[in-house]
Amino acid sequence: MRLPRSVLIGCVLVLTAAAPAPRQASPPAVPGGSAQAYSFPTGAGLLLFYVRPERTDDFERVVKRMSEVLDKSANPVRRQQASGWRMFRSMEAPKDSVIYVFVLDPATAESDYDPVKVLSEELPTEAQALYETLKGATVRIERMGLAKLR
Repeated sequence: MRLPRSVLIGCVLVLTAAAPAPRQASPPAVPGGSAQAYSFPTGAGLLLFYVRPERTDDFERVVKRMSEVLDKSANPVRRQQASGWRMFRSMEAPKDSVIYVFVLDPATAESDYDPVKVLSEELPTEAQALYETLKGATVRIERMGLAKLR
């Protein structure tokens, strides 16, 4: 189930325009809990990462590494995820964070899209350092499952 590009772009623009700025830098909600929080049984979803402006380079290094891992994975599920996992940086964001949007369309319904789990499985020796970098850069994460309308 693929969403039209205009619908995805519209969702991203609405979300970034309407997203309230975090009032206080609280500990990030970095993945590590329930797999259900990072799965998308409807076949499409968004992950929005609110990143500290001074840590965007760190965040982008982790995202680049994760992208490389997904593309080169020997795991067929990870390769299937990679085909529908697109990553964007919002050009419009609140002053105190930069928003990164992971568009998952199509999302493999039974798969876990937890970035930390992906890194841990594929890069066990680098995972802890990458997790610490991700945790330090991230203000919060929001998940949104999507249902196709048209």
